[in-house]
Amino acid sequence: MENRTTTTTSPPTWRHPPGALTLAEALAAKSHIEALNGEIAGRRPIFEADDAGTTGSTTAESDDPRTRDYFKLRQSIVTCEKTLDFDHPCRRGATPDERRADAIIQELKRRDEANIYEKAPSRAGYRGQLHPRFPGDHFLSNKSLIDQTDLFAVARRMPKGSHLHIHFNACLAPHVLLNIAKDMERMFITSDLPLVSDNDCSNFDRCEIQFSLLSPEKETPGDLFSTTYKPRQTMRFSRFLQMFPQIYTKGATADEWLLEKLMFHEEEAHNSLQTACGAWEKFNGRTRMMKGLFNYETAYRRYTRLCLEDFMKDNITYAEIRPNFMTSNQLWTDDGTKLIDNKGIMELIISEVNSFQADMKAQGRFFGGLKVIYCTPRSFPPEKIEAALTECLEFKKVWPEWIAGFDLVGEEAKGRPIKDFIPELLKFQENCETAKVEIPFLFHCGETLDMGSDTDGNLIDALLLKSKRIGHGFALAKHPYVMQLMKERGICLELCPISNEILGLTPRVSGHTMYQLLANNVNCTVSSDNGTLFRSSLSHDFYQVMVGKADMGLFGWKQLVLWSLKHACLDQSEYARVYAHWETEWKEFDTKAE
Repeated sequence: MENRTTTTTSPPTWRHPPGALTLAEALAAKSHIEALNGEIAGRRPIFEADDAGTTGSTTAESDDPRTRDYFKLRQSIVTCEKTLDFDHPCRRGATPDERRADAIIQELKRRDEANIYEKAPSRAGYRGQLHPRFPGDHFLSNKSLIDQTDLFAVARRMPKGSHLHIHFNACLAPHVLLNIAKDMERMFITSDLPLVSDNDCSNFDRCEIQFSLLSPEKETPGDLFSTTYKPRQTMRFSRFLQMFPQIYTKGATADEWLLEKLMFHEEEAHNSLQTACGAWEKFNGRTRMMKGLFNYETAYRRYTRLCLEDFMKDNITYAEIRPNFMTSNQLWTDDGTKLIDNKGIMELIISEVNSFQADMKAQGRFFGGLKVIYCTPRSFPPEKIEAALTECLEFKKVWPEWIAGFDLVGEEAKGRPIKDFIPELLKFQENCETAKVEIPFLFHCGETLDMGSDTDGNLIDALLLKSKRIGHGFALAKHPYVMQLMKERGICLELCPISNEILGLTPRVSGHTMYQLLANNVNCTVSSDNGTLFRSSLSHDFYQVMVGKADMGLFGWKQLVLWSLKHACLDQSEYARVYAHWETEWKEFDTKAE
């Protein structure tokens, strides 16, 4: 039972061994501890019984005074640590329903581990070593188990607030676009290798598939299943689907084979030779495969509508999507003869969202809305970035309520660092000020294991350019000074734990730097990034966040959701409307917890 007294606790003090620290180091540490003690007092600790894993005679009730003093000191430190936890405000202000729901979640975690993971067969590793299954192991390994758990069912029902980091071409299950493509007469498929049925069908594994909607004059006909096929010759997708079963001898259907080409696999992501660079190589190939399935009018319209429906199913109240705006990413009409420019893409998105909102209102349902983060590749030269910034500002003037911010996207280690575009970015901020509009930077940065390079150096530029949020920020934990400055300026991180694991930044969620960042009370949100490729949804990311930390519970989820609403690009009236609906949903969620 919690004793909700407001009395503060006195952190312990002790002498340092001679020579352990220089005087300056000791004074700096003492100053830091004193600052933390002040924060602890201001946060009003919650005093709990000694539940830190001690049992029997090794508790504060021991007859030995030294043992009692030891465990009293120990509990004092535990209390200080818990008071500094990022979820402490939610824990302190918890309602009885929330405390009951949190207890249920903790029980579900234990039950899932016993009933799902421990009952699953161990897997054989190097020289036959058996590895038991456990929550928080490789996501791609655990996906089928996760989907069976009671905790994941709760994650699906949990009202998630805002989804702030989602790439618009990769947020639904991959079969969605493939199924739409089957109905398109002018859809063509290409490969970089002939798909010939040799002994092991190796080209089927190694090839990179792409799709294109083409007008007749752009066809370069070829038979993908012929030994004379030349790279990127075009074959009608309908013809490919007819012929595939006659050629491929490994038992999969064409749909199954294409779906597997689109998604990451555990052995691919966690192979002993795999690196972050190698994972990105596979990622980029998959985005090229997705591109042709997405960049024509029918697919874009249907996808937008289905994406909005999926947000509702996943209990997302509001979203900010990241489409790529560039010449090579513009849409085609369904006959492949005319381009739809970036302005036309915005009009299409707005039309579909307005239609969806009207339908939801007619059904008595609520969706808080959607905004667009204008994205363009960081690999572009400065003059193209300048043109993109100019167009972004024009869009904001035309559609002030639809443009959320600006971002540079693509593999951070291979693209140009933010500092390459400082003149253009500063001029953009000046132009926004002149036009009396606000377009915050929402940069991808710190999505790296690098230290001391231009890549993690992007964190400094994101800070100096007054970013409102940063995407990923995995490297921020290694930059303590920048981290404190970002905290001071209220910059929020868009965490994407499953993406970071699969793209090589951490082998398992428990090793993710988000727990260090949260321990330092850096404001964070949870996002899915490119769920299509990772076999995931936002609910899966929330699940992973929960199981990656033993004492994570409902209050951690709630704080992450509250930050997602606080740091969304919403004006005061928009925020009030979205928050009020979320709050009602949250109370209902707590009440119905079981």
